[in-house]
Amino acid sequence: MALGTFWVIDVGLALASVAVLAGLLYVYVGNYRHLRSPFSLGLIVFAALFVVENLAAVYFYIIMSQNFGAPVAVPMLALNAAELVGFSTLFYVSWR
Repeated sequence: MALGTFWVIDVGLALASVAVLAGLLYVYVGNYRHLRSPFSLGLIVFAALFVVENLAAVYFYIIMSQNFGAPVAVPMLALNAAELVGFSTLFYVSWR
C-alpha cells in the first residue's frame, strides 16, 4: 500500500494541523481554567472537533490513495494547506 507523493503531503498537512490544533487546545484550556468563560469552552469544542476532523481526514486519505491519484489529491492538498495556514494564524493570534 504505497501512498502517492501528493497523498503523503496531504497526510502530513493534516497531521501538522492536528499539532497546531493541539497547541490551540492547550491555549484554550488554559484560558478556560483562568476565565471560566462559556466562550472559551466553545473554543475548546471548536478545536477538538477540528482535531477529530483532521484525524478522520488522515484515515480517509490513506483509504482514498488506493483508488484515486493526483487528480483528487492535489485539490485536497490545496484545501489542507489553506486550513493549516488558517489554524496557524489562529494559533499565533491566540498565543499572543
